[in-house]
Amino acid sequence: YMSADLEIELTNRKIPFEKWGGLKFLEAAHVKDVLAFLRVLDNPRDEVSWYRIFMLMPGIGDVTARAIIASMAERAWDPDAFTHFVPPPRARDAHQALSSLLRVLRKSGDDAGALGAQIDAIRHLYDDILRERYDRPDPRLADLDQLRTIAAGYPSRSAFLAALALDPPSNTQDLATGTSDAEDDCLVLSTAHSAKGKEWDAVFVIWAVDGWFPLARAAESADELEEERRLMYVAMTRARNHLAVSYPLNVYSSRRSMDYSMDQLSRFVDRGVREQMERVVLGDDAAPDPTAAPPVPDSPIDLRALLRGRFRGPDAGPGDGGTAG
Repeated sequence: YMSADLEIELTNRKIPFEKWGGLKFLEAAHVKDVLAFLRVLDNPRDEVSWYRIFMLMPGIGDVTARAIIASMAERAWDPDAFTHFVPPPRARDAHQALSSLLRVLRKSGDDAGALGAQIDAIRHLYDDILRERYDRPDPRLADLDQLRTIAAGYPSRSAFLAALALDPPSNTQDLATGTSDAEDDCLVLSTAHSAKGKEWDAVFVIWAVDGWFPLARAAESADELEEERRLMYVAMTRARNHLAVSYPLNVYSSRRSMDYSMDQLSRFVDRGVREQMERVVLGDDAAPDPTAAPPVPDSPIDLRALLRGRFRGPDAGPGDGGTAG
């Protein structure tokens, strides 16, 4: 979920990209589930989203879902059409719970503040469904936390949904493996694990802050911390010509929020590494002119060798290093 904001912005700007290692944020089933609830608020005639919602509910199968949609169409998609449908006994609890949720959602409006409350209300019903239907629920729930944070940056539900470009590709897979060797004209978003053995002309390492890289939970274990260090080494040595390591100085809870936390650059990017890099601060008038020719060092810098020395553990032998991990 570290790349969720970036994926949405790339999608909104129609910039093609591949995701290597992990789910594409907007193509993940649990994200699509929550967005389906928001879509039917914007367009009550959206049969695809209605069908997706109904198939999530316990006791509702394909036949019942299609019968509900037919009943709602007969009532000209009246806002209370679903409430008036008489469900089979096995689906009564689900029908009651969904009817109550829809009433809450319809009353909440379409401004920025309402959108966050709507996602909270949806999750009050949906989180238990997610835990029942999907494996590894914790990272999926974290995705939904991130979805809410992103949504808070938009002025309305309609604007948020329009920005997501929700029409799915005609042929895609949720799990992006990055096995293609073709150098297509698209951006590659990759985890450090999936980048092992690969190289690119230019590499951007994002979220290089303590708590993210290394993960906060890894700091409690020396072995896990060392594995995170090796992954940072892998990430920073994938670049042939250009390497950019970025991190936010402040992280806001949403794009419109005044609440923020101050971040610290990853402990893995120590002084010795930083001295070989050019520091640029966005919005800093004193920052170097990006159009100016870069300074020519007295002698070529072997960044790979420098990093290998910095990232080797105290017990590493002469042959240790590389991308193992």
